[in-house]
Amino acid sequence: MEHLVRDPACRNRVYYLKAEGMEATFKAMVTLRAKMVEKWIRRVKRDFLDTATIKFVGLDCEFTDPRKKKVGEEQRAAVLQLSLASETLVFQMIHADIKVPQALKDFLEDGNIIFCGTAIGNDLKKLRLEGIRITSAYDLQKVVPNPTTKTTPSLYDLANHTIGTNLE
Repeated sequence: MEHLVRDPACRNRVYYLKAEGMEATFKAMVTLRAKMVEKWIRRVKRDFLDTATIKFVGLDCEFTDPRKKKVGEEQRAAVLQLSLASETLVFQMIHADIKVPQALKDFLEDGNIIFCGTAIGNDLKKLRLEGIRITSAYDLQKVVPNPTTKTTPSLYDLANHTIGTNLE
């Protein structure tokens, strides 16, 4: 995904993925542009969330490299991934034209949407450094019974067990 940063003309990519044994095609938008984040939010609200009685969105963050930070500096949120239904947004905040667009902040702070992830506490902490306070978040490792022999199941483990897939 680094190619987005190197090529100023290409700040967005859309990928269509189909996993073996699954009927649905997943759409993943990778972007550095705030406008594309806003478009994605409007589309998933219209197509999925507005009519849903319970609104769940998967959330994951990747952070800046701890080896490259200055003394006393905290790791920051670098990449934000949001997923629901067959739609995924990968927003490379660290290289974005606007690090936290207002539409994204409003979306993440919407108390009517439940954001789910695994080991989500650190993600929430890093997003608070960007001025984002998510109030409706659940750590699936604490909610879903562990279907594996691992001490801490991954999101893949939980998803594979719950929906009966074998994603890697």
